[in-house]
Amino acid sequence: MARDMKPPEASYPPTRYALAGLLVAPFAWLVQTVVAETLAAQSCYPFNEPLSAPIVPWVRPALVVVSALCFVAGVTGSLIAWRNLRRIGPAAWGALSGARRTRAELAWFLSRVSAMCSVLFLFALIATDVALAIVSPCRWW
Repeated sequence: MARDMKPPEASYPPTRYALAGLLVAPFAWLVQTVVAETLAAQSCYPFNEPLSAPIVPWVRPALVVVSALCFVAGVTGSLIAWRNLRRIGPAAWGALSGARRTRAELAWFLSRVSAMCSVLFLFALIATDVALAIVSPCRWW
């Protein structure tokens, strides 16, 4: 009988999932940008002299592999954020009060922010991949 009197416990995703949903896609974009720009700069502009073609022939495939890996990481982060949002979304807050309600509202806010952030950086990853497909690494952007 006492068990029936307790308010329902809300299930929240663990903090590591909330952080993964929030940070994986932005870090994937950061890694892609830093690695791609570094490879292009070192192979196309050695000693500050622009070249028409990269010094090493494997620059383009390396950029494609890095972009693909970062895109997969960005999709993973976006899926984690979306799953967190779907898991928290149907929570009934009316039965919660005090600290439990505050925790539920914080989890809801973080899941919304991580979903929006992940989608934004996933779009940035796609835009960078399109730019890589269109523009040669040794040309001016």
